[in-house]
Amino acid sequence: MKPQTLVLAASLATALILSAAAARAGGSVTATASVSVTILAPVTLQATQGLDFGAVTRPGNAAANTITLDPASSNVTLSGAGDGARAAGAVSPAKFSLVGEAGVTYSTTQSLTFAQPGLTRVSVSAPVAGNGSLGVIPAAGVQELRFGGAFDLNAATPAQAYAGSLTVTVNYN
Repeated sequence: MKPQTLVLAASLATALILSAAAARAGGSVTATASVSVTILAPVTLQATQGLDFGAVTRPGNAAANTITLDPASSNVTLSGAGDGARAAGAVSPAKFSLVGEAGVTYSTTQSLTFAQPGLTRVSVSAPVAGNGSLGVIPAAGVQELRFGGAFDLNAATPAQAYAGSLTVTVNYN
């Protein structure tokens, strides 16, 4: 190789190295990503009917009874070895109206408490959908949720009217 060619090749190599170093040391690059958002109307929940177990006679014997109100059938049943009884009268599951965008999925948490002491193992049932599939707001945008519950009583349970509250929280996804 001729000395001029060698000098020219060395100069070109040096220029490439310097320009590559300059590209790494300074300048900027830009990229763009797409952005999207879907705005949904807020989900609302309103109690439309309270939970009413009706009237129950406490057991006279030493055993206990569990009183259960089924939210799907609105039936109250007594189980256990106690000799308590359900008195005639109206009963009703709690009902809530859930309103929101059709297709929105959700879950619920719920709690049942009585203000007066005496009832034990108080619990609320899982919800039952009055229309559509539980956990998904139907096409109409309104779903009825029904709740029942249960509690135990025995011969020592105070005979009185009991009042309390059922709190339902809807967590939508």
